[in-house]
Amino acid sequence: MDKFILFLIEHYFYSVPLLVVSILLIRSNAIKGGKKITPQDLINLTNQDAAQLIDLRSSNEFDDGHITGSINIPYTDLEDRIHEIKKQEDKSLVLICDTGSQSANAGEVLNKSGFEKTVILSGGIGAWRLDNLPLV
Repeated sequence: MDKFILFLIEHYFYSVPLLVVSILLIRSNAIKGGKKITPQDLINLTNQDAAQLIDLRSSNEFDDGHITGSINIPYTDLEDRIHEIKKQEDKSLVLICDTGSQSANAGEVLNKSGFEKTVILSGGIGAWRLDNLPLV
């Protein structure tokens, strides 16, 4: 470990840019597609009628269980079916997938199409299930 640290110090002109690029990459992935929210935050939004839920999983996964009030638009069909999503200034557009990773990509697509208030269920439907919350 000492040799590694010594190497980084001696080759600072390589290690500093690498560190900066790593930090920027991690940061950009963290904010990609919209703000991340917890299942509890989602419950609060839906109780206030301030959320429109889009489930990005396949139709079969959606039929196996989904969050009440969510609309199924599979990620693979998102660009073709984006017209089905109503722009509502007073509501956040909550994106839901299996783990939360696909939602970030969908958020980028929606942001480019003019949807500004996109948020992502952090951990996706898996986090919802871990918290023992109901699915229909």
